[in-house]
Amino acid sequence: MKVTIYGGTNNKEYTKAEIACSERLGTYLASRGAQILTGACRGFPRYVGRAAIAGGSTVIGYSPGIDEKDHIERFKFPLDGCTKIEFIGRDGMHMADNFLKRSMDMNDYADICIALGGSWGTYTELLISFWYKKTIILVKGFGGAVEQFYNTYKFFDERETNPAVHQGAEIIVVDSVDEVISILESKKFS
Repeated sequence: MKVTIYGGTNNKEYTKAEIACSERLGTYLASRGAQILTGACRGFPRYVGRAAIAGGSTVIGYSPGIDEKDHIERFKFPLDGCTKIEFIGRDGMHMADNFLKRSMDMNDYADICIALGGSWGTYTELLISFWYKKTIILVKGFGGAVEQFYNTYKFFDERETNPAVHQGAEIIVVDSVDEVISILESKKFS
C-alpha cells in the first residue's frame, strides 16, 4: 500500500496530542508495510514519516527543491522524516510550478491519501487527489485545509449535475487517527 500524507507544515506550534496522533499513524502504517509518500517537509508529514521509519517503513519525500541545498536553504525543509528524497524542482521553474509538480508526482503513485490539517498547499494537493479520483481520508480533528476542503466538496457535491466530475473519487471524513486506522483495516489495501 502506498499512502500519501498531506498536512500542516507551517511553523505553528503543534500540540503534544497532534504530534502523538501523527506518530501513531506512522507507526500503524509501518506495521502494515505501507510505503509513505510525503512532501519532504515539516509538520505532520514529518512526524508521520519519522514514526514510520522507526517502524521499518520506507518514506519517499518529494521535494520542490532542485537539490539538497535548495531543499534546506530556500524551502527550509528538513532531511529527516524520509528515507529517500526525490528532488522535483528544476532550474528556471517558478516556485509554484515546483510545488505543483511535486504534488502531482506524489499523487500519481498513491493508493490512498490522508490529510491532517494544512493550508494552501494541502488544499491544492487534496484538489489534485480529487481530480485523480483517489481515496481521500480527511482527518477533521486537525482543522485547517481539511475542514475547508470538505466544506467545498459538500457545497459542490450538493449542486453537481455532472457525476463524471467526481465519479471514482472517494472522500472519507473522520474525526481521529483511530478512525483512519479502522478504515484502513476494513479496506484491506494490499
